[in-house]
Amino acid sequence: MTQNVVGNLDVAILCVIAFVSFFLGLVVYLRREDKREGYPVEVAGMFGRVQRAEGFPAMPRPKLFYRPHDRGVIQAPRLEEPEPVRPGQRLPPMAIPLDPGPDPLEEGIGAAAYTRNREELPDLDVEGEPKLISLNDNPEYYIPDGDPDPRGWVLLSADEKQVGQVHDLWFNRAEFFLRYYEVSINGAEGRRLVPAFFAEALPCDRVVRATTLVADDMRRTPVRADGTCITMREEDRLNGFYAGGLRFSSHSGQIHDPA
Repeated sequence: MTQNVVGNLDVAILCVIAFVSFFLGLVVYLRREDKREGYPVEVAGMFGRVQRAEGFPAMPRPKLFYRPHDRGVIQAPRLEEPEPVRPGQRLPPMAIPLDPGPDPLEEGIGAAAYTRNREELPDLDVEGEPKLISLNDNPEYYIPDGDPDPRGWVLLSADEKQVGQVHDLWFNRAEFFLRYYEVSINGAEGRRLVPAFFAEALPCDRVVRATTLVADDMRRTPVRADGTCITMREEDRLNGFYAGGLRFSSHSGQIHDPA
């Protein structure tokens, strides 16, 4: 018996078995952990009924997360109300695809989807201060000499129309990268933010061009409740609006494929 075990289960095989077992266990663990938000999901049942499902592996047991900077305790997973769906929005026969409707950018579905359960609070750094700040309001930060400064440049829409002007830059001071252009838009009240990832700066023309929204859609972009900061929910909503422009913003207002 000893000779048989030694002859068939050497150290290399035992290491392989241990590695594969650990790796499979890690995959299952991580898959369960990523179900702390957004689950159970809605799936199509028989006869157009909507069912809730967890899939494999099952959702983890609830855990309490103690958040810093006096933001309280949160439990995950937790019972959440399903997203409201207007009458007729579910497409037959399976009742799961959603009809974008006449204004998909406002409805926030598909390419324009965003997370509605985000808090109306700004994202904080390790010091408890907002990560995203305005360059104009923080003179200790500046653009080095020789680098282009977009403040004062013209704002163009995706259909090449002059729609406003750039007034300020919002950046992440924890990681030092540009996040938003603060702009004024002709025919729209207040200052708006244009995500840097959905815009391009053209120094030779002194222009910032929004790459996903036409002029009419830019005039109805989401507005912040407080002009001195941006909350996590507002960020999700704003980026969803601009991302949805890739699919839903066009001259005719019809759904189009940018490719």
